[in-house]
Amino acid sequence: MSFLPYTIEEQAAAMSAAWPLFAQRRFRAEAIIWRGMLKPHSRPYEVEIAYSMDMVLDGPEVRVLSPGLTRLPGNPEGSIPHVYNRDNDPVLCLFDPAREQWSGWRLVSETTVPWAIDWLACYEFWLMTGVWDGGGRHPPSNGRRINVENRP
Repeated sequence: MSFLPYTIEEQAAAMSAAWPLFAQRRFRAEAIIWRGMLKPHSRPYEVEIAYSMDMVLDGPEVRVLSPGLTRLPGNPEGSIPHVYNRDNDPVLCLFDPAREQWSGWRLVSETTVPWAIDWLACYEFWLMTGVWDGGGRHPPSNGRRINVENRP
C-alpha cells in the first residue's frame, strides 16, 4: 500500500477504464469533474462527480444533474433524504465519515460510482414508499460538504 493517496491522474485513469462513457474535465491542476449516466432501476440519471486532492479525507461530491431530484415535503426522512445541503445544491450522502469508509487511498471508480448507483436505487424506492431503505446515518440538511472551488 502506498503512503500517498491516489493522484488525480491515477483516479482519472481508473475512472476511464471502469466507466469509459463518463466524460472528464480537469478544472484545476489537482481537481477533476466526471459526468455520466447511471441507471439503477427505472430511469437513467446524469450525475456529476467532483474530486480534488483537497477532498482526500472528505471524499468526492456527487450531484444528480438530471432529472432533478423530486422533493417530498413533510416526509419524515426530509424533503430529499440522505443528502448534504438539501435546500440549495444537494450533494449525495454516500458513506459515513465517522466509519472512515472513504479515503483518497481508495478509487472513485470502485467506491463512489457504485455507492451512487446504490443511493439512486434507494432514492427510487423512497419515491415509491416514502421510506429511506438505504441505511446509514442521516446527515444534517446543511452538513459538512463544501462546493469545489471554481466548479462550473
